[in-house]
Amino acid sequence: MRSSGRKMRAANLAFLGRVEGAYHPRLVLTGVSYRTLNVDGRESLARLIPEPERLAERIVREGLASEAAVISTCNRFEIVSVGGEGGGIRQFFESLLSSCTNPADVLYQHIDDSAVRHLYRVSSSLDSMVLGEAQILGQVKKAYHRAIEIGSVGAHLHHLFQSAFSVAKKVRAHTEVSQHGVSVSYVAVRLAEQIFSDLADTTVLILGSGEMAELAALHLCSKGCRKIIVANRTVERAAELAERFGGAAVSLGDVDRVLDQADIVIGSISIDRPILNRSVLRNRDGNRPVFLIDLGLPRNFAADLGEMDSVYLYNIDDLAHIADENKALREAAAHEAELIIEYGLVQFERWRLKRAAQPEIVDLREKVRVICEHEVFRHLAKSSDTQGETARELAHAITQKISHELTALIERHSQGTDPHDSGSAPLLIVPKSKIE
Repeated sequence: MRSSGRKMRAANLAFLGRVEGAYHPRLVLTGVSYRTLNVDGRESLARLIPEPERLAERIVREGLASEAAVISTCNRFEIVSVGGEGGGIRQFFESLLSSCTNPADVLYQHIDDSAVRHLYRVSSSLDSMVLGEAQILGQVKKAYHRAIEIGSVGAHLHHLFQSAFSVAKKVRAHTEVSQHGVSVSYVAVRLAEQIFSDLADTTVLILGSGEMAELAALHLCSKGCRKIIVANRTVERAAELAERFGGAAVSLGDVDRVLDQADIVIGSISIDRPILNRSVLRNRDGNRPVFLIDLGLPRNFAADLGEMDSVYLYNIDDLAHIADENKALREAAAHEAELIIEYGLVQFERWRLKRAAQPEIVDLREKVRVICEHEVFRHLAKSSDTQGETARELAHAITQKISHELTALIERHSQGTDPHDSGSAPLLIVPKSKIE
């Protein structure tokens, strides 16, 4: 199946090379992820770039690309761009990374179809730390909408992201990837369950009131936890979440006061410095163990807390080990998802080909019109005004019919079909159940 997709793409690119003057802007995806850069490095990068969407604006403003969007999550930082050769953005990214790591060891870059495929896999949760988790699609959509707001997205990225969302929807609907997938919050609760035999006897303090915090509260309640405290910058937001789960709400300033009650503390708040450090935990009862799960980036808990007695600290990278439990089931489902991604890639390249050829098609239509009018008027040189108007209408009708056939011929070439058989099927055939 993937071999057929490659044949189709080769045919499309060969055709594009025959479209004289066609503009085919390069698609580039440059970044790092949990696969290449550990949590320390990702945290340093997050601190260097507190407003990722402004980075996309800067890239376009400085001429490194004509379009750009930035995907920034706990597990990845990626720049998707259109135009340019990619070298400028790579150098730009390397300069950001050089203060915290060796860029050559962690930075990756995908070009054209490889970039499209990578974005499809990210959006479909096939490249996530927890294969099949649902949160990444929302994070990619958020990156796209932020790029729209600042004006760094044009026609190519609009179509690319919309097609990525469509592919992700098909993967979720027609494969079992999502059935075996779990959220990072779920993995955190499973880890807590392994340490405490009965969560019903524990008190949990959740820092934050966003999606990850809400999912953590949901999973905790499903495991029998009856006492949840939610802390947030805005007490009203904390109260909204706590009320849904029968818990209590406090402000971040009151964390010290309630910390002594907590057996488990889950950090899931966006903040520029750790909320919990050694001085805070020293005020707590030292003989009572506390389990800290840090889902934040930058991290909510100081990295050296794990060195203290009775403190058990896990960060977001530590959760990957538990996430491997259903790995075999999810990877089998992911194989089916890859077929949908390959088909989506072919469809996106067809769109790029049609767009690249559009100026040539418009120019061709104009040339046909001029030729038709010239020939008709040459044969009716002595016509009356009425006959002249008839000649123009006749030339227009001939132009439309000829141009339509030529346009259809070009489109059949771009789709990999036989130009002599308008009903022939594309080279890539995907089971109907996978694409409806």
